[in-house]
This record gives sequence, structure tokens and C-alpha cells, in this order.
Amino acid sequence: MNVIGLAKSFGLDTRALYQQLSAASVRSAVVEQGLEDVYQRLEAVIPDISDQYTGGFDSQEYERYWKIKMRGLHAWQVSLMLAAVQNLGRPSLVLADIGDSSGNHARYLQALAPADAVARVVSVNLDPVAVDKVIARGGDAVLCRAEEMDLAGIRPNLFMTFEMVEHLTDPLRFLHRLAESGSADHLLMTVPWRRKSRFGGADLRMPDDRMSAQWTAEELHIFELCPDDWLLLARLAGWRPILTRLYRQYPLRSPLVALQPLWRALDFEGFWGVLLCRDLSVASRYKAW
Repeated sequence: MNVIGLAKSFGLDTRALYQQLSAASVRSAVVEQGLEDVYQRLEAVIPDISDQYTGGFDSQEYERYWKIKMRGLHAWQVSLMLAAVQNLGRPSLVLADIGDSSGNHARYLQALAPADAVARVVSVNLDPVAVDKVIARGGDAVLCRAEEMDLAGIRPNLFMTFEMVEHLTDPLRFLHRLAESGSADHLLMTVPWRRKSRFGGADLRMPDDRMSAQWTAEELHIFELCPDDWLLLARLAGWRPILTRLYRQYPLRSPLVALQPLWRALDFEGFWGVLLCRDLSVASRYKAW
């Protein structure tokens, strides 16, 4: 019997225990993966990230679990952003954060990136609440579907998308449009890490009577692919990889590695990211775009 099952047999609050163990797992994983410094710096930049998403959090669960889980993921994402900016190697970059719902990543990057490296970060979202939230904070945001983004109006040097493409009904055409018509030669993309690809996420696997009456674009996963399949999709769309990185939400060198099966079953083991460079050599062979 695992720890959660044992707690349940004693009538304990298994949800709270699971969240506490998961938070400890993330903190240990952050240290093990060399992200602790970035984690602390992000905490200083934005102490409260409870409004990261359009939907809110229970205050106790936020303190116990969500802020730690989100901050660990943000630390990894920001480390990728900084690596991408360094890879581009030129000043005054314009970045488009596609699917952003808070403006937090723009604030992180402006605080941590080298001076004069980033001139502008534009948040792109189809949710007017998210766009209004970013603008109210003094951020730069555009209201539109990711697939219909006015590339000529934004003219970014780097596209970024964090846990967004798995929500799209047609990620292949979206990525191809960026490669074929976008101004940026590079795209930074992160997705939930799955060892095996599948269609749809946990919500689509629920019985009809347990499904939500409606799903927002922020809630429903359409495609959950493994890294190899995301790379194949990106290759056909018109991109080739420059660097890839994996983030685990559990440590490998700690007893908390025992939570790995729970992460896989109840959330995700981690997240996977890739910096892509435009390369239409394969995409141009397909004549049905």
C-alpha cells in the first residue's frame, strides 16, 4: 500500500497529504535540476502568482501546493527563455508569448534578462479577461486566436508558447503558419511531458456525467504527444530543433522519487521544451497546405 492509500485507511485528508508531498517533490526536484536560484529570483520579482490563470485557486491549496508547483515550472520555463535569448545573440528583441494569460513571463524576463536584450514582450490570447489583466498591469497584449495572430502587426524575433499547443485543434497548421509567414526565425515551445502520445487529456476521458458543461481553451487538452512526435510534427510544419530540455516534477536522487507513478497518473511527470529554428525544407514537400 502506498502512502496515500495508508493515509486513506486511517481517515486522513488524502488530498492535503498528496499536495504536501507533491510540493515537497517539486522543491526537491527544483534543487536537483539546478533551478533553485531562478526559483528564488522569480519569487522576488512576483511574490504572488495566484492569478496566473483565468480561473482562481482555493487559498489554502494555493499556499500548500499550487504556488510551489507553478513556481517550479516557471523557473524552468524562464531558464529556457534566457537560453533562447542568449542563443539569438542580438539586442532589443521583440518576443510574442502566445497563449499567455497573466503577463508574468514578460515581467520575469525583463527582470532577469541581460540589459537591452529584450525590447518588448507581447502577450497573445483569445481570452479578453486574460488580455485585460495583462494590460491593466501595464503589459503589452493582443486579443486574437493564436492561429490568427496578426504577425505583420507584431513582427517578433522569437515566438514563445508555454503549454499551449496541446490545447489547439490543429497544432500542425498553427506551427506551419508561423514558419511560413511569421517574422521570427525561432520558436520556443514547452508542453506536458508524456512518454507515449495520446489523443486528448484527462477531461476527455471522463464519463459524460462528470464532464464540464463547457470547456475553455485553457482547460481542455486535445493532443498530448511524446517529445519524438512533437519533433516530427514540428519538422513537417517547418521547424528544426536547436536545443531540448526536460523538467521533472520529482527528484531522481531522493526517496520522493517514489511519487513518480502518482505524478504520471494524476498530473504529469514533468514538462518538455524545445527551441526551434525555421526550416521549411520538409514542409515544402507537402503540397496540401
